[in-house]
Amino acid sequence: MSLMNSKELEFMTSNGLIQDVSLRFGVIGAGQKGNKDADIFAGYRFADGTQCYPTLAINFAQADMIHLKNIPEKDRIHFDGMKGAARTPSLVVELFDPTLNPKANELRSQLAAAMEKKFANVEHLIISLGAGGGVGTGWGSLTLNLIKEGFFPVPITLLISLPIDDPDEIANALLLLKEIQDFLKIQEDLFEYSDTKPLASVILTDNKKIYHDFELKKGSRTLQHTNLSWKDEGNNAVISTIHEANLIPANFGSDNVTYDPSDFIKLMQLSGKLLTIAKARLEPDFTIEKLETKMRSSIEKGYFACGHQYQTATMYGGFILRPSNADFFKDVITERTIKKVISDYNPITQMRGKFGDPIWNENYAVIYTFFAGMGMPSRFAELATELQQIKEKQEQVQQESELDVDVSAAIKNVKQSTFNPYQPKTNKFGGGGFGGGFQSVFSRSQSAVTKDDENQKEKKEEQPNRFGQRPGNRFDALRKIRLHENQ
Repeated sequence: MSLMNSKELEFMTSNGLIQDVSLRFGVIGAGQKGNKDADIFAGYRFADGTQCYPTLAINFAQADMIHLKNIPEKDRIHFDGMKGAARTPSLVVELFDPTLNPKANELRSQLAAAMEKKFANVEHLIISLGAGGGVGTGWGSLTLNLIKEGFFPVPITLLISLPIDDPDEIANALLLLKEIQDFLKIQEDLFEYSDTKPLASVILTDNKKIYHDFELKKGSRTLQHTNLSWKDEGNNAVISTIHEANLIPANFGSDNVTYDPSDFIKLMQLSGKLLTIAKARLEPDFTIEKLETKMRSSIEKGYFACGHQYQTATMYGGFILRPSNADFFKDVITERTIKKVISDYNPITQMRGKFGDPIWNENYAVIYTFFAGMGMPSRFAELATELQQIKEKQEQVQQESELDVDVSAAIKNVKQSTFNPYQPKTNKFGGGGFGGGFQSVFSRSQSAVTKDDENQKEKKEEQPNRFGQRPGNRFDALRKIRLHENQ
């Protein structure tokens, strides 16, 4: 697979440097966007050729998974009879809801068995999805409900991409983000500050920003004659950054300050809220001014930038992957500059965290900066505003396109006509007719869902050891919460 978005991975892979990862996580890709992300993760290999991340792809449309390169068919989950979700997340939720679907428990068991088989040795799961599509959005909501039931034996990170322009997708994304926001508030009340959280972290990327970034790159002189897919290159850039952040602490040490694998694990599993990663390359000659500029730009304009509320972060972290002969990065002024940049977004004294400086044998440096434990970013509110503007524009166009035509003459002409060759001589059938007109209701109704007597009986189904519903006081508390009950 191509690693063109990451010179770092190209170097590490070609030199056999990837021996381990900090956090042994599995990956589930839900929907077309999630499938693509999972396929990239599935292609990463250790130096001995074994796969770094066990991976599953889930989709309601089999055709969406045909072109996956690194996930074999046995690891592509499709549910019989489903042919997509057509931007309708409720189809996913209803399929797994025992009160609406008699086969829901059977499907849950199928899902649990697949996860047990694939993720027997993982410590964490990343579930990747596109907020906006039917399967991706629905799977995000389903994941929250499964967490409430104690279905997952390991912490979950949601990796979510936000949609661009389409009003249906924006509406779906807004509802999912609101549901996540409410869930995180409940989770914060139920778990202690130092507890590993069931929903350990949420990572967002913004398709609108990524699209415009690659649009600008395409306009550059070096790329103007090159075909450039913003989706493919954006996906690669995001996933490779996460992979690098996970593998560098496990494979590169320092003679100054080491950023341990446990530091990365703590950041991923304890914050319980929004997490973001910034990455910047720093070419020689190294200067304080260049360091500060690159670092700020990566935080504010990088691939994970969504208008994050850095001032709400409870944790920070990061490292500079530096050349072995660059003492510049051990200098006290360099260290002070790094702390200052981070503190300008949120004072270091108010967050838990650590910044290290691992060594590698390249002549340039790479800066990775993490913030975790944040509330929802400003992009959340911007999406709501954009949707409102789209709706207002649609209504305006509809109103302006309506023609005000005087049809009084036509009405008069019709009323004056008595011709009806189909008028019966007698009224034998139907009496005087049925007043009130036709009515058609195309709305979902739980009361319309019926179940056989056999399915109404309570069943206890045996679940695999790790995945499936499990008891526990705090999970019981989560289970009792019904998000958006009145919406």
